[in-house]
Amino acid sequence: MAEKKPAKKTRTIDQRFTTLERLVRFEFRGLRKEMNERFAVVEDRIDRLATHVDGFMKLHETLDIEMRVMKEQMNRFEERLTRIEVAQRN
Repeated sequence: MAEKKPAKKTRTIDQRFTTLERLVRFEFRGLRKEMNERFAVVEDRIDRLATHVDGFMKLHETLDIEMRVMKEQMNRFEERLTRIEVAQRN
């Protein structure tokens, strides 16, 4: 004779909601963890980009200062040259 399997107990609606709630909480924890990891990666990229931009701005500032110095040197050179030319004419 075949053995009869005991009939499955039907779960109540509260038990079903409890199971569903646990599953949803578990999924949200995983999603939250994944989002935090990705945010950390994005923040790291933003920090590196900001560092590169700062370096570029510093380079631009240095080049601007160097250009002003060279223009002043050129002006002084031209003034000396003009004085020498005037002195040679006289």
